[in-house]
Amino acid sequence: MKKVILMILFLFSFTSLSFADNGEKIVEKVEIIGNESVPKSTILYYISEKPGKPYSPKLVAKDIKTLFKLGYFENISVDVEEGKKGLILRYFVKEKPIIADIVFKGNSHISSQKLKEELGLAKSEEEEEEEGNKKIQKPLDYKFLDELKLKIQQIYAKKGYPGTQVVYTIDRISPTKAVVTFIIQEGQKANVCDIEIVGNKHISSGDIKDVLATKEKSILHLRFNAPLSEDNLAQDVENIKKLYQEKGYLDVEVAFPEVIKEKGKCYKVVYRIISEGKKYKFGKITFEGNKLFSSKELLKLSKKVRPGKTFNQKLIDKVARKITRKYGELGFIFANVTPEVKVHPKTHTADVIFHIYEGNRAYVRWININGNVATRDRTVRRELDLYETGIFNTVRLERSIRRLFNTGYFENVDVKPKVVDKNKVDVNVNLKERLTGMFSVGAGYSSVSKLVGMVSVSKGNMFGTGDSGAVSLQAGSRVFYFDIDYNHRWWLDKPQTLSLSLYNRRNEYFTYTSRKTGFSVMVTRRIWEDWHVGLGYLIERDKVTDIDEDASDLIKEEAGTETIGLTTFFISKDVRDNRFLPHKGKYYRLTTQLASSAFGSDKEFYKFIGDYAYYFNLNDLPIDIELPFVASFHTRIGYADAFGDTSSLPIDYRFYVGGDSTVRGFRWGEAGPKDKNDDPEGANRELIFNFQLGYDVTKMLRLITFVDVGGGWWDKYELGDMRKSAGIGLRVLTPMGPIRLDLGWKLDRRSGESSSEWHFGMGSYF
Repeated sequence: MKKVILMILFLFSFTSLSFADNGEKIVEKVEIIGNESVPKSTILYYISEKPGKPYSPKLVAKDIKTLFKLGYFENISVDVEEGKKGLILRYFVKEKPIIADIVFKGNSHISSQKLKEELGLAKSEEEEEEEGNKKIQKPLDYKFLDELKLKIQQIYAKKGYPGTQVVYTIDRISPTKAVVTFIIQEGQKANVCDIEIVGNKHISSGDIKDVLATKEKSILHLRFNAPLSEDNLAQDVENIKKLYQEKGYLDVEVAFPEVIKEKGKCYKVVYRIISEGKKYKFGKITFEGNKLFSSKELLKLSKKVRPGKTFNQKLIDKVARKITRKYGELGFIFANVTPEVKVHPKTHTADVIFHIYEGNRAYVRWININGNVATRDRTVRRELDLYETGIFNTVRLERSIRRLFNTGYFENVDVKPKVVDKNKVDVNVNLKERLTGMFSVGAGYSSVSKLVGMVSVSKGNMFGTGDSGAVSLQAGSRVFYFDIDYNHRWWLDKPQTLSLSLYNRRNEYFTYTSRKTGFSVMVTRRIWEDWHVGLGYLIERDKVTDIDEDASDLIKEEAGTETIGLTTFFISKDVRDNRFLPHKGKYYRLTTQLASSAFGSDKEFYKFIGDYAYYFNLNDLPIDIELPFVASFHTRIGYADAFGDTSSLPIDYRFYVGGDSTVRGFRWGEAGPKDKNDDPEGANRELIFNFQLGYDVTKMLRLITFVDVGGGWWDKYELGDMRKSAGIGLRVLTPMGPIRLDLGWKLDRRSGESSSEWHFGMGSYF
């Protein structure tokens, strides 16, 4: 009312001035008085009256309304004064106080932080860590506060606290700032103690309960307070209908649930299926708008969506997603697929028409790289399978993310496309670098090397180029290792890595001592997408001494000093999402090694090793149950032999099955052949299977359980003699690299063997 009176007086004053002077008045100056938070330029932008223009009472009145609508002001008045050349307009504004903070009182069942997140007033804890906690800075608005009040009541109702009452108070802490306090009187918790399904014949009550948002109290499932809310009940009806439709029952009718009060805080909810109807089958399956792919090609995306098969809405949606992805693989990321279902009640069939809008092929306009402080832009760009002016597609996007992750230099990689035109996108690459330089001192223990002290200095991503180098020393009573390694990425400006290594090593095994001094060089080249080949050469001096008198004849034959000249060739494909802590993907590798006099070797032998690993997230299975686990399977087969004048495979190039990376729960080499003293003597055949199930506690920590099966033999594979173990462990991703700790138990323990073994290691996993 006050505002209306003010505007009437204002209009009256302008009208009087206009009638008092027959000549047209010009605005000489516009002044803004009283603003503090809102910039003067912002206010002037919304004022129509400008210096040099004829004044208009109607325009000024309109401007006042416009300024009020901005929501920043609680009072506005205008003063008009004669100037030297015209009228001076002074706008007096009084700003609303800014809401500096919103606090909650009386909330014991829902934390203040959670309420702020639900209301959109705060980010989650992880987002706050990344972006910083930003205070609320919003002008005081009663409509806004009333909306928050209603939302709070809805949040409590959804979590099973009907009847929750909310009021708010406003405390001005300064002329320009206010704190809003919401006082909450929480309602009594309504718990669902029993759920009954009535009228269902074709779908079990258990399957229906699995899709309900409303759940029963259950000690087994750790649901001690199952919430009851009207929103959840309404959602339950839709979920039940969706479940029936997925099974082909399109005519299902579901009544709104009946809630029955029982003892104490307990309620019983009855879900009544009025009519299930008959099962529908797929009728005609057609595609419209597809030019790039034939209907026959698109129909192959699912064998279950066929005429005569049971109708399933979930499968239809899955096919639509597959079609969209198929187009995205060729750069048509704007493609849109809309399924249309035409129901025929008389025949109980349903035709499906997939309406396809192919859109334009997308091209990359700019690639913007952010967050790389130490890493050069060029180092990042060369790992991308996307380039400016090139085609953008989803496969290239996924491959680019995988390659950047697998460099090991980034803690987080976020690659997002931004549409800037009808067929152009900008690719924003947001990186969070990890520490790549490390000086470490530590100690380790194993059944073979006993207690070992370790010192190492390593640097990855040297000078931001992607190169890496390391110097390491391990020393103990039975072990001495000194290694110098260097890896030059993109050698000769090609997608290839030059690896150089110098080493001096001593190992005291159970019945002999091995000393090695050598040099190796390896060139690894990416040949196509995710395929790599490598070719390397190693030359080393091997010396076997301190052989026990009761050692086997195979070991005694190795006494003395030999030179090994060895070539290595491998081919591999790695499509794991993260090679350090994988969640999904596959890994293949075939390695061949050949030592020959042609390469300067005193010993002649060859080796073949094949590796295959498969990782998948159980949440990707086509079931509605939440399974936050990563399963993996790994197998390795090895075949080796001597040739020429060499009678047997050299000791250090045999397969030793048992230990950290083969069959856990066994000592090094214990799952393979042993000599007369029951010490490992190695083998020239090996076969290993590793099964693993992991649960990610954090992004850097994974708990695992495993089952390993494997064995080593001479000149044959004896599958019935494979050793077995099971155990638990953990994987930790640290700046130094992945660390693994396992405890394995023998499942087929033999006389004289320990029941279990601890295993500790660093490096990539299976």
